Amino acid sequence: MSKVIPIVILCAAAAVTTIVLQGCGTSEASVAQSESKQKYLATFLSLHNQFCEKQYDSSDKLVKTLSGSPKLKPAKNYEGVYETLVDDVSYAVSPEEDGCTTDVMLENQGKELFSFEDINKALLNKGYIETGDAVSRKDIGTDQTELTVIEKKYISPTGEVTTLDYPIEKKSKYYMTLFAEKFTEAKREIKEKMIKSLKMASR
Repeated sequence: MSKVIPIVILCAAAAVTTIVLQGCGTSEASVAQSESKQKYLATFLSLHNQFCEKQYDSSDKLVKTLSGSPKLKPAKNYEGVYETLVDDVSYAVSPEEDGCTTDVMLENQGKELFSFEDINKALLNKGYIETGDAVSRKDIGTDQTELTVIEKKYISPTGEVTTLDYPIEKKSKYYMTLFAEKFTEAKREIKEKMIKSLKMASR
């Protein structure tokens, strides 16, 4: 019996050690994954803040800012889009007629960069205000197949309507976008002036 007890104790100790080590390994993996997601999310939001949250007099001014930035370069095969590569992930900023869009392909080498819950929470923490519940809609991915996208609107800290489009499937076939609406007031004024000029010319 004196020989059996130490063996039993040793086996029990080994089993406990294995469980503890496995638990630590799982915990460390989860922490590393969480930190990785936060890094990708921080890069995306930093880019959006740096360019799309800024105030511009016109869309032309936005284009000049993007084209003149040393951090960005014209994206291949996408006219009018500017991109930057960070840790092998491509992030892009696009000037629009009525605003500015930041986008990224959410799946990189089979890994999801961050979840809808991650970016929604981050935006709220940054001072964005929800304007309603998220809604789902259908869209077409880069492979020309249909997929489902979650769309949610916010008011940014600078008072601009901002729309998040987040694909809940086929995340390697659809760009997640965060769009800040700008220049709508200027476009409305230009349209009103054109209408007024046409009315005066027709008299």
